[in-house]
This record gives sequence, C-alpha cells and structure tokens, in this order.
Amino acid sequence: MYRPLQLKILVLLLVLFTASCAPSTPQTSTPVTEKELDEAIEQAHGSIETLFQAMLAPKPSYDFLGLKVRFSTQDGGYDDNWVEPLDYYDGKFTVRMMDILTYNTNLQTDRTLQVPLKKIVDWMIVEKDGTLIGGYTIRLAYEHMSPDEKKEFLRVTGYKLK
Repeated sequence: MYRPLQLKILVLLLVLFTASCAPSTPQTSTPVTEKELDEAIEQAHGSIETLFQAMLAPKPSYDFLGLKVRFSTQDGGYDDNWVEPLDYYDGKFTVRMMDILTYNTNLQTDRTLQVPLKKIVDWMIVEKDGTLIGGYTIRLAYEHMSPDEKKEFLRVTGYKLK
C-alpha cells in the first residue's frame, strides 16, 4: 500500500514542479499565492477532527491516512512532506516518514518521530475508490493546474476530487 503511494507522491511532485516551471499562458498552471496557501492550511486545521475520528475508528473504505508536516531546512526555509500518522497524544502526533529528506539524514523512510500539532500543514484520507477527503493543499495545487495537468494528475494518483 505504501510503495504505490510513495510513487504517486513522487509523480505528483514532478507534475507540480513541471507545472511551476511552465510559462504563464491560459493553458498552463498559475502560481499558488501565500494567502491561498495560508487559507488552505487554516481549512486543514479547522477540520482536523475528521482525521482524529478516522484514526480512532478507521472505516474499511480507508486506504491511507496522511499528514503534511512542515520541516525546517538548514537554510532557514521549510519543506512540507507527507507522513503517515500512527498516534496522537497530548498535542503531538507520532508519525512514520514515507520519504527520505535529503537535507536531514536523520529523517529517513520508516523512521518514526513526534510532531507537534502546530507543524501540521494538511491532512488527508484516501479511500479505496480514490476519493480524497481533506487534502486542502492538494486541492489548491489542483485548482492551479492547467486542464492537461489536471487530467494527468488524476490519472497518476487515482484520486477522485469532489
């Protein structure tokens, strides 16, 4: 279950990277603004109770639960990465890394760590039929894709966005 998801995330990142490098014409993507990103993060924080419920009582239809965590980089910036939530207690998630962060060799695939709620950028639930619940930053990126990019994104990820 996790290897295909890792591949989907990698392809998604490549699609988003390609989209962000394209010239701005009516048929290409448009950049996401900081204001829009902040609003998406606010939506995620305002609805995270849905993820808590899913963690406590997962439905058979769930294929994957994910959290997008903001990690600080060595240059003072940040990098947002999807991780798997394992537990939540006292304002902190225990998560499992799904990818290697090249700028921090301590954060490798399958490593578990504690992440405070304030570092959470987004959450998502993917059902077995591809229905995406949550995923506000994903939806925001999708809104800014060109029609061709949207088609490819849905083909690669298998997501159903409502």
